[in-house]
Amino acid sequence: MERPPSEQQNLPEIRRARGSYTRLRARVTAWLEGRDVSDQVKEYLLLLPDLFALLVRLMGDPRVDKSLRAQLAIVSVYVVSPIDLIPDFILPIGLIDDTVALAFILTRVVKIMGETGEDILRQHWEGQGDVLAQLQNIARTADRLLNERVLKRLGRLFK
Repeated sequence: MERPPSEQQNLPEIRRARGSYTRLRARVTAWLEGRDVSDQVKEYLLLLPDLFALLVRLMGDPRVDKSLRAQLAIVSVYVVSPIDLIPDFILPIGLIDDTVALAFILTRVVKIMGETGEDILRQHWEGQGDVLAQLQNIARTADRLLNERVLKRLGRLFK
């Protein structure tokens, strides 16, 4: 079956995004094996690939305003960059700030788009549980895992 032209143009980006998702999930899973980390840290780390995949899907959704998609792209650069507020090589905290940044921007999608944004997030979500409940949980518990200064800077950047 032939793909529509718009989807054909996006195939390289889709493949690249899927590859990034697979590598990130494998990296997180491998790091967690044999580590003595709290259940909350594990939960945050395992949400990271799912939230990133959601972000990528939203960037390709024409129902999301272009300016909001640009903001999503900025956050995606933050997540894939190894150097950010807390460098990714400082595990696990270096990936937790990425999870929080994603939660902040995805919550912003809902704030800007309202119920439509909620529906779009749910349509693209492939992670466990309800995406909105996951985002609320991250917002509620982030201060236990990140210091206040980092959390405030993330909020200024992505809320």
